Amino acid sequence: MKLPGPMDSTAGYIILGIVLAFAINQGIGLLLSTDMPIVAVESNSMVPTFYRGDILLLHGLPAEDIAVGDIIVFSPVIGRSDMVPIVHRVIEKNPDGTFQTRGDANPGQLDFEKHIYHSQIHGKVFLILPYLGWVKIGITEYILPNIIPIALVILLAYLAFLILRKI
Repeated sequence: MKLPGPMDSTAGYIILGIVLAFAINQGIGLLLSTDMPIVAVESNSMVPTFYRGDILLLHGLPAEDIAVGDIIVFSPVIGRSDMVPIVHRVIEKNPDGTFQTRGDANPGQLDFEKHIYHSQIHGKVFLILPYLGWVKIGITEYILPNIIPIALVILLAYLAFLILRKI
């Protein structure tokens, strides 16, 4: 007779999946020398190079290896902790060692793009995987903001199923 364990339930498999996803992300980050190896594109500021919903793979690199024309991912420092990382092209290296960027589809620069320090840069894009980022966008923009109504609908559907099964 087998005793029930944590992997005998759906919750156990969900927890295992989350732990594995985290471990894989950290492992890839270690191999690619970056804290953010995989990024989902959330805007169309780089069209036609890539589009919203694409996945980008990054690798870290020293400041001296970043060249004009490279596409980098950086976190802006503008007093808000909720800013998502930005994916733009390096358009200039400043004399003080900072970088300037701009989105390919943007008509001009934003203020926070004029002095980007190497410490703000997560990495350089080396691979684009079209459309795969829609999974992340779907979860963060559609499912999570509506989690309570979704949970209620699932609960009501389950209760209706139980009631109909008894009839």
